[in-house]
Amino acid sequence: MVRELFVHLCIMLSFMFLGGALFKNNPVFKNKKMKLLLGAIAGLLGSILMLFGIALTEGIRLDLRHMVLILSVLHGGMLSLSVAGAILIINRLLLFPITVPSLVGVLIILSCLAVFALIYRTGWGPLKKWIVMNAVGFLFNVVPLRLFIDGNDLWEIILNYSVVTVIGSVLVFYASSYISESNRNYQIMKEQLKLDFLTGLNNTRHFHTSFHDYFKKAARTGTPISFFMIDIDHFKSINDTYGHPAGDAVLQQLGLFLAESSRTGDFVSRMGGEEFAALVWNTTYEQAVVVAERWRMQIANKKFLLPSGQMLSLTVSIGVASTPPCTEANALRELADHALYRAKRLGRNQVC
Repeated sequence: MVRELFVHLCIMLSFMFLGGALFKNNPVFKNKKMKLLLGAIAGLLGSILMLFGIALTEGIRLDLRHMVLILSVLHGGMLSLSVAGAILIINRLLLFPITVPSLVGVLIILSCLAVFALIYRTGWGPLKKWIVMNAVGFLFNVVPLRLFIDGNDLWEIILNYSVVTVIGSVLVFYASSYISESNRNYQIMKEQLKLDFLTGLNNTRHFHTSFHDYFKKAARTGTPISFFMIDIDHFKSINDTYGHPAGDAVLQQLGLFLAESSRTGDFVSRMGGEEFAALVWNTTYEQAVVVAERWRMQIANKKFLLPSGQMLSLTVSIGVASTPPCTEANALRELADHALYRAKRLGRNQVC
């Protein structure tokens, strides 16, 4: 019996690592579809454990399916738990003859679902929830055995089952924690690769990766977009006069201004050095010129706080290009770039 239960434990751990790889790029809590998928996978795993469970008597099977339900609710919430529970109940009725022990098995699943849902809604930490849910699942599995199994055999079964449950719960908890932490760190690193380390805006790499997709979406939907190239005037003199920490502070504050001034759907990036870019969604050429001029004036009137406590004023030059009339992505960038250099040649602190 112990050997069979450890085989079940190995099956569960294998599913967990495969599931961890599947959800690596799709965090479960951020996506309803992923919650449904997690519940379906948990239901499938629980059904496999149930199908190959240890047959104690006709209709009575012992396995670790309650841990699958716990994993589903802790990592996917109520939706995942509901889907996993529904699949388990359906398969319990379809795969085995409908007898009194079979109906007791369904009742055990329903009881686990109800109690796990209540425990999930408490303010307890993950470890406490895990321990209490496992204790409840263990009791729900072993208490009904008294109705169908003799006393001497019952105590031996409970002893073996408790040993595997305790060892298995420890292994599964730490394995699930490791997988979750690894996926979380992967997501953080993936996001950080897209961001400029100083300003928190999109970086050049992410801009180049996304620019053509952004342009194609605009062309497909017939949405006008405008492209701004923004350059801080005489930025080198700021570094030379006040030092590079002051220059970094200016870049951070300008990046924050651009992020706060843009809308959802706009795409703002730091292109390197003192140069920034903004793809402004659903904005015609005429509207873009107004927006760029407003940004220029607001920046010119803004005071930038330096690490020394001094306040600094600065200006920017902005080049603007739009689609329509521009119809190609590369041409849009080139026109905005040429407009920026024209603004600088004409004396800076202006929009071209």
